[in-house]
Amino acid sequence: MGILDLLNEPLLLRLRIVTYAILIFFSFFIFIGAAVMKDEFEGKCPLYSDIAAGKDGKLSSCNYPMAIAIMFQLLYLLFRVAILILFFLGKFNKDMFFFSDVMELVFEIIDCIAFFLTFIGACILSAGHNSACDGSANESYCDHAADWISASRAAQAGAWISTIAWLLIATVGFLTLMRAGKIPFLGGASGPSAGPGQAAPDGGQQPPMQTPPNNPDDMPKY
Repeated sequence: MGILDLLNEPLLLRLRIVTYAILIFFSFFIFIGAAVMKDEFEGKCPLYSDIAAGKDGKLSSCNYPMAIAIMFQLLYLLFRVAILILFFLGKFNKDMFFFSDVMELVFEIIDCIAFFLTFIGACILSAGHNSACDGSANESYCDHAADWISASRAAQAGAWISTIAWLLIATVGFLTLMRAGKIPFLGGASGPSAGPGQAAPDGGQQPPMQTPPNNPDDMPKY
């Protein structure tokens, strides 16, 4: 964890804000690209289609990446960035509920889910594009007649860049929480060191150690 040791809290906050801003930016590539694909293909989804056989692709192949980008990369991240910027400006403090250990863990789980779902969306976009342009007839159509190719490539680029960004933010967040002992199943932070009044092995409290008297007259006489 040597790299994480170099990332102090202000630097981690800036890294998170910048990465979230990148994700918001590339979310437009995904859902606008998918929407343009459908528009150029007469309202249908060109992914996994077969022009030579007259087979159209399923609308869900285009709708899924759009939905994931809008829900996670746009709506969720706009909310997250607003909170982090207000915290960075000193309007919010760590005593607020949004910065509690529970919410940090919840946000990390959401980031991991977003990475996984965005990765699936990127695979659908790439595999669907390749499937639609597979074969000599379809390849010729994609190279010369298809109007949706540019939009498809833009959506693919946005999805794969977003996948990498989600992976970065999820990994850094997980390692940061693990180092702070905030992940329950990996063990919490170590407790305070033992001192006076420490619990005895039988569950009771040990009395504090008494210091010998300094006055010789107070010493017990035998």
